[in-house]
Amino acid sequence: MFTIEKHTGSFGGAKFRMQIKAFKTSDAMHAFLSSQYDNNWSESRKGLKAGMYAIAGGAWHNVKSLDALVLAHI
Repeated sequence: MFTIEKHTGSFGGAKFRMQIKAFKTSDAMHAFLSSQYDNNWSESRKGLKAGMYAIAGGAWHNVKSLDALVLAHI
């Protein structure tokens, strides 16, 4: 599995959201990257599944697993 990540949202330079995309082949990943208009994506070596993540308590958590009240404060 090949994964890429893009950090979004910032406050004082700190990134607090991360999107992970997964691809079955490196060719599919490179095709996606070559069609992007920006250079915000980079290869991910975090071992996370595809999805949107938020940082809380110094660790990345999938936003689907977080309570809405907790998510509103991070």
